[in-house]
Amino acid sequence: MLRLMTACLTLLAAFSSGAAWAQAYPSRAIHVVVPYTAGGSSDFTARTVAERLGPLLGTQVVVENKPGGNTIIGTESVTKSPGDGYTLLLAGLTTYSAQPFLNKKLPYDVLKDLTPINNAIISPLVVSVHPSVPAKNIQELIAYAKANPGKINYGSAGVGNTLHLAGEKFKAATGVNLVHVPYKGASQAVTDLLAGNIQMMIDLVQTPLQHINAGKLRALGTTWEKRVSALPNVPTLLEQGVNYNFGAMIGFMGPAGMPKDVVNRLHAEISKIMAMPDVREAFARQAMEPATFASPEAYAAAFRTEVDNMGKLVKAAGIQPE
Repeated sequence: MLRLMTACLTLLAAFSSGAAWAQAYPSRAIHVVVPYTAGGSSDFTARTVAERLGPLLGTQVVVENKPGGNTIIGTESVTKSPGDGYTLLLAGLTTYSAQPFLNKKLPYDVLKDLTPINNAIISPLVVSVHPSVPAKNIQELIAYAKANPGKINYGSAGVGNTLHLAGEKFKAATGVNLVHVPYKGASQAVTDLLAGNIQMMIDLVQTPLQHINAGKLRALGTTWEKRVSALPNVPTLLEQGVNYNFGAMIGFMGPAGMPKDVVNRLHAEISKIMAMPDVREAFARQAMEPATFASPEAYAAAFRTEVDNMGKLVKAAGIQPE
């Protein structure tokens, strides 16, 4: 009898441990909240990963679009969910790093109320200009802008948007004087760029790509550390002597308090998915590059660093929180 009781207690202790709990995970459907409308790079990322994550975990992974409040509505719903691994967030690293400095009062703390799991992709940006701008590369653009201060207008998808921050970082890196023109969306800005109403944009590659390929816009440089497969003949800004490295990183986070074993499991499966040849090809067609981190801790460290950097950038640009 004593042996039986000892065995039962040992078994109970094992099942109450984090390791055994993680082995039982998941036991029901997982929901991934996308704080944007359907379509677009974030939604595409969530659905591409979810489609493969379900079979790897042996459960259903459901994508839910919860747009509104510049991602705040969907994000708040995740931060208020239990940290059990069954509610995840599709998170843009740049967006969330800038949030504390662009909003007077957030209903959550991005560093305390979210658990970074793993990045999935990076969307490099491209500096493109209207053909009327007499510049064939980045150095010529810088020279033209310095000779004509305040005469180059660049468009973005709104004040504090990733594209706006990319433009402000470009100004800081090059010392040029550009005029920011905010729009309600990137597509509206591209329309005005095509018409010559603005002269420049720093945008996700996939947005102006067809117009660049058609010769209606001129691509001067891309913003990541290596060239973009969709624009192989366009050199990076780093190649052109500008200390500028910027990309829209999109990954997965969860609520605070997630068990470490569950975070590690999700991290490993996302890394596995992003290494799949068909996945890499699918993202390449969207001008996005798979980019995962070695560990959840490395991803969290990158997030903290980005929050620091964004705070300095927003302050230097004089962007006022709303």
